[in-house]
Amino acid sequence: MKAEQSPGGDSLHFEPSRMEEGGAPELRWFCLRVAPKQEHVAIAHLRRVYQVEVFCPRLRFQKATRTGRRWYVEALFPAYLFAKFDYLTQHRAVHYCPGISSIVHFGGKVIPVPEKAIEELRLAVPDGAGETITIQPQVLLGQEVQVVEGAFAGLRAVVTRMMPARQRVAVLLEFLGRMSETEVPVGSVLSTARHPLEGVPKAARR
Repeated sequence: MKAEQSPGGDSLHFEPSRMEEGGAPELRWFCLRVAPKQEHVAIAHLRRVYQVEVFCPRLRFQKATRTGRRWYVEALFPAYLFAKFDYLTQHRAVHYCPGISSIVHFGGKVIPVPEKAIEELRLAVPDGAGETITIQPQVLLGQEVQVVEGAFAGLRAVVTRMMPARQRVAVLLEFLGRMSETEVPVGSVLSTARHPLEGVPKAARR
């Protein structure tokens, strides 16, 4: 049985137990769940052994640490990646590929990822950056930040004024039991957003 069709002709889902051999190969994108800490193993096997196209977008961003700011690289969708293959002829190889936990499904139905969704994700990745989106730190008025350098390193504050000509910002912070406003270099603070993309304008993504 072929995949069900949407009104526009695109396949909506596959029901593996009802599929039949003999159809022409049809390459489609699927979402795969990856075993913990096995992302690189899974990608290497899919690409080199099974010649399957893989897309695993990553974020490169800065985080505050005890010793200052550091760059980190993490998967945009932790524990998941996208792979393009013919389900009927390759799903067993993909499913049992080292590092892969499962092909994402809902009940007995496997839902292909629309080609347009993958294209839009790829457009967010700059040319020559592989699969990595770099988030450039950007401080905004009223934003909660953490001071990562200087005498106030480790303290949290709120940006109260911007001074772009001097490359400085004024922050309101609690110091010695009282709220104080002080000026610090803009490069000495980082956003405390829970996720690197939280509140980041598209123009800051490189």
